[in-house]
Amino acid sequence: MENIKLASKVILLFQDPDGFGSSMAAALHSKSESDIIRQHSSFEIALDEYGANGSQVSGDLIQFLGPDGSLHVSILALPNFAPPVAACAMNEILSLISSHNPSKPTIIIPLTTKITITPGIALHGAVIGSKTEFSRDLIEKTAEPPSGLKIYSEPVSCLVQMAPVLDIAIVLLFGARSQAQSGKSNAFDHETICKVGEHLATHINLEFKKEVLKEIAQEKPRGAQEMWRDLYG
Repeated sequence: MENIKLASKVILLFQDPDGFGSSMAAALHSKSESDIIRQHSSFEIALDEYGANGSQVSGDLIQFLGPDGSLHVSILALPNFAPPVAACAMNEILSLISSHNPSKPTIIIPLTTKITITPGIALHGAVIGSKTEFSRDLIEKTAEPPSGLKIYSEPVSCLVQMAPVLDIAIVLLFGARSQAQSGKSNAFDHETICKVGEHLATHINLEFKKEVLKEIAQEKPRGAQEMWRDLYG
């Protein structure tokens, strides 16, 4: 892990039953006219020092690099850890991001949620912990999350609690639908992923490829676990 270097903009994606995280990771690419290249690798971090012998953080690392090797954006695609491993794993991820980053990093976490007070698809944004110029720009045109919004991902809940203590900027981007759309799961998945993905891609100078989502939809019956590992280019 000592050789891993990360960009100042780090996107964290978590495996979920609906395939939102894997879809987001697969659809973010360099622009066709850009000289930025996309690289994929895997990594592992042992959690033995926490007393969790045999447990480890394993995930995928997608790097967007300039022609000179400079880091543009980093994506960490991770399992949706359960307690008590989640807190240990997220502590290691935050240590990795902060210790291997010469400048103040911003962590972006795209999520989906159901909102009952907002008609149609909506995009909500919030900054947790320290604020950066980039984090402010990223949520400038998003709605403020409603007070009753719940986070059901254990790793994200851990990060929200740790960020203020470690003085790290975390941006939560919530793609949401109204209660009226609850019966339209397929439309919701596609539209929400596109809305979040296009907003994010615009702010990090990447392209969100909608055609990749069609490939994912065809792969869906195989199951989320297999799909998570197979959709990286």
